[in-house]
Amino acid sequence: MTDKELIKTVRLKLRRNQTEFAKMMNVDVGTVSRWERGLQRPHMVHLRKIDRIVRKHQWNLEEVK
Repeated sequence: MTDKELIKTVRLKLRRNQTEFAKMMNVDVGTVSRWERGLQRPHMVHLRKIDRIVRKHQWNLEEVK
């Protein structure tokens, strides 16, 4: 699963729109949009935060799809 697929899938599983997810990640909504379109990769701090969300909900990558 690519970063852009992971980010969008996690956001949708959390039932958040891009604005709400951006607030959770402490970034601009445009940044989330660029991540999801694959135009920009998230910094490691944001990938770690996404990893913590996945672990908290006990999702594995196959379930997240």
